[in-house]
Amino acid sequence: MKSGANLLKFGEALKEEMAKVTADLPIGVGVHLVADQPVVVEHAVSGFTEALFEAVVIVLGISFLSLGLRAGLVVAIAIPLVLAITFVVMAYTGIRCSAFRWVH
Repeated sequence: MKSGANLLKFGEALKEEMAKVTADLPIGVGVHLVADQPVVVEHAVSGFTEALFEAVVIVLGISFLSLGLRAGLVVAIAIPLVLAITFVVMAYTGIRCSAFRWVH
């Protein structure tokens, strides 16, 4: 697959092409999908997103409990701000992160 290509779109196109090829095969010959990489990628991305969300919620909860409301709000504002700045800098400098589709 080409660098920068969308694996999920490639998987859909591959399934369509496999259906065409399978229809033209002689009787008794079949094509079997050994591994479905787009499903693996989708699962990994959703798992990463879920883990990131859980980590942020846990850190914010502990921050509010241990630091109090005022300091907890500072942490609550700082975490998303730092994450956003990190992703902007990554995009600007060309650092790739395969978990995010928008970074080229």
